[in-house]
Amino acid sequence: MPNPAKARAPDQVADARADLITAHAAVAQALDNAVVQAGRPGNGGRATLDPAASQGLTTAQTDLVAAKAASASTPSHLPLGQVRPGSRLLETERKLLTHAIRMSAYNSESALARLIRPHYARGEHEARALLREAFTLPGDLQIAGNTLHVRLDPASAPRRSKALAALCVELSDTQTRYPGTDLTLAYSVKDHPGIA
Repeated sequence: MPNPAKARAPDQVADARADLITAHAAVAQALDNAVVQAGRPGNGGRATLDPAASQGLTTAQTDLVAAKAASASTPSHLPLGQVRPGSRLLETERKLLTHAIRMSAYNSESALARLIRPHYARGEHEARALLREAFTLPGDLQIAGNTLHVRLDPASAPRRSKALAALCVELSDTQTRYPGTDLTLAYSVKDHPGIA
């Protein structure tokens, strides 16, 4: 896993560089002050440099060297257990099952996209987006006789609702049974004219 400390290391080096620039400016200001002091009458051309400025410069230089060394010695990747204690990798079987479910969902979405394209003018480019919207639409479930009716609320635009209604007709025509029951699935879009 990427090491979070490695991601922070460049910021620490940049902060140390900024501190060094500030320390150089403090030394320059201290020299300017000493020159002004030496030029005053009665000082005989002599002045004392503020020792705090030079100590600050030395400290900033040491900090920059230490930040660069820490950045260079920090590993870019660490074992998962060190970065996130308690986490673990998925076992091979579970990982394979997860991939199989994802591939099955993708294949199902692809099949639905192929079915909806003839009914939707922008189907070549927006079929999957329309299906994502359809998967989140609220609706009603109603059992009438041996049929389970799935009635979706209309989509965000009438043309989308019309395309979904056409898809619903195609899906209903397959006479698919709801797993584990004798109920046949029938799909529709609410308040869509001409389609049940």
